[in-house]
Amino acid sequence: MRYAQHCPVAGAAEVLGEPWTVLIIRELLHGSNSPPQLIRGLPGLSRSLLGRRLHQLSAAGLVTLARSQGTLTRCALTDAGRALEGVIDVLGRWGRRWLPPPTGDVDPELLLLDIARDIDRLGLPASPVSIHFRFAETSRQRWWWLVLSDTAVVATAQDPALPITVRVECTPSALAAIWLGHDSWLDAVKDHAVRLTGNRAAVRSAVAWLGTSRYHRPGEPPR
Repeated sequence: MRYAQHCPVAGAAEVLGEPWTVLIIRELLHGSNSPPQLIRGLPGLSRSLLGRRLHQLSAAGLVTLARSQGTLTRCALTDAGRALEGVIDVLGRWGRRWLPPPTGDVDPELLLLDIARDIDRLGLPASPVSIHFRFAETSRQRWWWLVLSDTAVVATAQDPALPITVRVECTPSALAAIWLGHDSWLDAVKDHAVRLTGNRAAVRSAVAWLGTSRYHRPGEPPR
């Protein structure tokens, strides 16, 4: 859309205002660099529309594209694209603070992908362990695992056959509310919104590992 205004806000809105564009940039900032990775983080976005949006971002100087035998294989942010990280963070913090907490059929895969990429690996064990999630009240895959080590954090629906430190039983929306800072683990357990199974030390470690969203500032009140 063209606004035909001198204002740089209008110019930025012309580049970023198309549907999915901001979320594509979010995924690129989080490390996705191929169409399959982007699609996994953006269910509902078709491959063809993703291609159009990436070409628009490339034409605007925000993304570089690489092809192999005519097929788009890699994409990366330019300096101009990476400079949008602060903009995306402000949007995320604003949405977390002022929009209602998530309810309904929250996608557990997207939630765990988001949690996984915010976990600080420096505090994780060297040998991989897993946290087993059993989600209720969802129309989607109900059993998930987070595989954690100091080299990688992976969300998977396949049993990794690793030692399970803690089992978490809840709805996806209950976990989202905790992770976004609208609720606390202690209150959720007291309210029977979440059940944690494991010894006390393991539960404490798991809660510390999971942390909270980058968009939640400690001490900031829930909405």
